[in-house]
Amino acid sequence: MRVRLGRRAETGVAPSIFGLLERGIEKRPEIAAQLRGRVVFRFAEDFSPLRITFKPKTVVVEDGDLRKPDLVIAGSMPDIVHLMTVPTLRGRLGGVPNPARPRGREALARIYRGRVRMEGDKSFGLKLLRLLAV
Repeated sequence: MRVRLGRRAETGVAPSIFGLLERGIEKRPEIAAQLRGRVVFRFAEDFSPLRITFKPKTVVVEDGDLRKPDLVIAGSMPDIVHLMTVPTLRGRLGGVPNPARPRGREALARIYRGRVRMEGDKSFGLKLLRLLAV
C-alpha cells in the first residue's frame, strides 16, 4: 500500500502525521489493507484539520476538512497525538487503549473526560488506532 502526501496548509500537520502513518502501514500492513474510508482530525488549537483517505491501494494524508467523513476525531493536538500513539489491545477489542499500561489508562481517561471525541464509524476508528499504535 502506498502512502501519499496531498494538499498542505500553512497551519497543517499532514507531513508529521504522514510519517507516523507510513510507519504504521509498514509495521501492520494487514490492518491497513482492511481500512476503507475517510477520517478527519479536528484540533482545538489553530491547526488546519487533517484528513486521511484510505483507498484500496493508496492512503492520502492531507490538510483540510471534509463535509461527510466516516470518522471524526476531535480534541487538542497533545490529546489526539497521545491517543494515536498509545499501545492498544489486540484481538476482539483491538484498537482500544490498553488499560494495563499507564499510557493506555491515561488515553482512556482523556476519552472519558471528553478531551478526545470520536464520532462516526467506531470500528474504523479502532482499526486506525491499532495501525498508529507505537
